[in-house]
Amino acid sequence: MHDLVIVGGGPAGASCARRAALHGLDVVLLEKSVHPRDKLCGGGLAPHVKDLVDFDISEVIEHDIYAVRLISPSGRRLYLKRETQAGYTVKRHKFDHHLLKKAEEAGARVEQDTEVVAIEQLKSGIRVLTKGDSYRAPLLVAADGVNGVVARSLGIRKRWPSDQVGLCIAADVPVDPGEIERIMSVSEEENRMPIEIHFGQVKWGYAWCFPKRDELSVGVGCRMDRMSNLKESWRDFVSMLERTRGIQINLDSTRSFRVPLGGCEKRVIGRRTMLIGDAAGLVSPFSGEGIYYAIESGQIAADVAKDMTTARNPVLVRNYQNIIKKSMCRNLDAAMFISNILYKSSSNTELVCKIAQEDPVMGELMLDIIANTKPMPELKIALIKRLVTRHPLKALRLGV
Repeated sequence: MHDLVIVGGGPAGASCARRAALHGLDVVLLEKSVHPRDKLCGGGLAPHVKDLVDFDISEVIEHDIYAVRLISPSGRRLYLKRETQAGYTVKRHKFDHHLLKKAEEAGARVEQDTEVVAIEQLKSGIRVLTKGDSYRAPLLVAADGVNGVVARSLGIRKRWPSDQVGLCIAADVPVDPGEIERIMSVSEEENRMPIEIHFGQVKWGYAWCFPKRDELSVGVGCRMDRMSNLKESWRDFVSMLERTRGIQINLDSTRSFRVPLGGCEKRVIGRRTMLIGDAAGLVSPFSGEGIYYAIESGQIAADVAKDMTTARNPVLVRNYQNIIKKSMCRNLDAAMFISNILYKSSSNTELVCKIAQEDPVMGELMLDIIANTKPMPELKIALIKRLVTRHPLKALRLGV
């Protein structure tokens, strides 16, 4: 009998396991893969991820990011930079493995190559069944992602509605390290290595090109209810990159994955159960970035688990729901508001890019929103204020 069972060993699960183990809990984490494992993802991190963790992550950072290049639907190019870091890029297989090792170092028991097949509710706890074994605890944390088994098994969520989930197609493209700067077209004016975001490739989403040390992460993603022909959009984006950047992208190496985009979920708990990270839908509906929210929600769940274990009171799981609502939902709701402006139509996207190109303050706001460098409610208010006071007619056109 453990104090806590965690299903899933990504950033959310590993962060929860480390924090709970440091609290003195008997923790077992069940991970279906063997780390380091492949994990396709843009790999962009918000700058304050470093502030969340209590250990050094510099060894797994691929690039420090100070700039973003935006390409509007019409081809308008914006280069937005800042003197302080706007974020980082990582390779997820290295980053996730690093976090999992830190969980083990803290005392968490990590069982890899262990797939969960069923969850059983007991009178005094929960039993997690795997192929060939079972694990019992008074409390369960689900960190098993957007396709996770826990939420379905316990009836917390049967499926994701199409307007609350995005589909991405992406590939990691090997590139000689010396070629990265040339491919990303860094000039004297553009003197910081940017990440690149293309609007207009898809509806309610974007295409991306993120630099790593020896590869580029390229992909397209959009909300599924607005999706028309994502494969065609992906092929068009790949053809454009090959033509303009002189690289070859092996389409056989591409894969697809889903991302929650519905904003704050109404329910992130069940009986003796907390959902964290992607499993809870804690992902920015604007950018699709979820690593920061994964780590933070994992740490919050660990703190609640400590309180529950000390008090021997499973009802305290409700505290997790309340904390998430207060600490994260305001950010995700603000991101949804901004998404509804920018992604409403290609004309809205084009107009926002035009304003950001002509107005340095708006350009700085766009960089902060994309990089998630400040609290999103603060950025939402600043965006509305700037549009209404300096661009009132355009604000009306945008529906602000």
